[in-house]
Amino acid sequence: MSNELAVNYLGLQLTSPVVMGACPLTIQPETVRQLVDAGVGAVVLPSMLQEQIVHRQLKSTDPLRAISDSGYQSQQDKYNGGADNYPGIIANLKRVTCIPIIASMNCASKGDWLAYAEEIESAGADALELNVQSAIYDPHTTAATIESDLCEMVADLVSRISIPVTVKVSQRYTNLASITRQIRDVGAKGIVLFTHLPHWDVSLDRKHWTIAWELSPIDSLGGILEGIVRVYNANLNLSIAASGGVSNSDEAIKAMIAGADVVMVTSAVYREGPNAIRSIVDGIRRHLEINHYPTISDFQHSRPAAEIGPERIMRLQVTDPLTRSTTYFDPTPVVSPETGDAFGHKT
Repeated sequence: MSNELAVNYLGLQLTSPVVMGACPLTIQPETVRQLVDAGVGAVVLPSMLQEQIVHRQLKSTDPLRAISDSGYQSQQDKYNGGADNYPGIIANLKRVTCIPIIASMNCASKGDWLAYAEEIESAGADALELNVQSAIYDPHTTAATIESDLCEMVADLVSRISIPVTVKVSQRYTNLASITRQIRDVGAKGIVLFTHLPHWDVSLDRKHWTIAWELSPIDSLGGILEGIVRVYNANLNLSIAASGGVSNSDEAIKAMIAGADVVMVTSAVYREGPNAIRSIVDGIRRHLEINHYPTISDFQHSRPAAEIGPERIMRLQVTDPLTRSTTYFDPTPVVSPETGDAFGHKT
């Protein structure tokens, strides 16, 4: 592959701005080989979970407490290989591929378990993505406390390792530009917008809430773009990755125009296989050719800053859409009137 699509992400040189997002597919060497062949510039491994690491730390001295205090469940190891095997997976992928391997850790609170990052670095990972799940329901916990806890965690992690750290955050922070500045100030090199949100529902029969993990819906990029614009226009000199909703080359290009350095693709690969990556990469290359950009860097340097003052945002989000038209887009899928038999054949 030529260097026309080469980008810098977290100080790493990638041959493509398309990154395979964190998921179990990326621990399989053959799948990674196919993804590299399709054009990915890097892969993110499935997250090592805080529960797994805490259990590993405690099991040799107090096996019963290890289970009760960690929340660990054995099926978690099927997701990412387990805490004992994860460093070996990294080392093996580094032997069989030439692209950067980005490890990942998923957590909800700080603690000594963060020392596991040192094993990740020793295994050869090129960077580490910290995926923080802040599920806060205590009415006495302020936004300032939540942000402070996150920054303490990032600072602790950065102090332990020399590879670059990026932080995957949710859309729920009050001021994305502010929290991004804070994590940059404690040593993070990038931000991933955003962590995947599961689907909440309530069972009518059991009168109990349920949670399901779903692929990112098609045409769900809007909220991601908003977050990227807010962070990019803060001029924080931090790598930005778009995550959640990029399913084709047009969406990848939109995310980069908004300010992303790279786009992470996951759900599209589950739907279409590695060809989804190939299609996105080819589409980006065509866009460069049609618009006469020699390289992706030239394209990214040409993107304009957005005007995002409070009055401007109010006009864009509310005033203009409501007053310029009497018809509004309905994203509800159209139900086909056709019927079929039990095997899907039309009748």
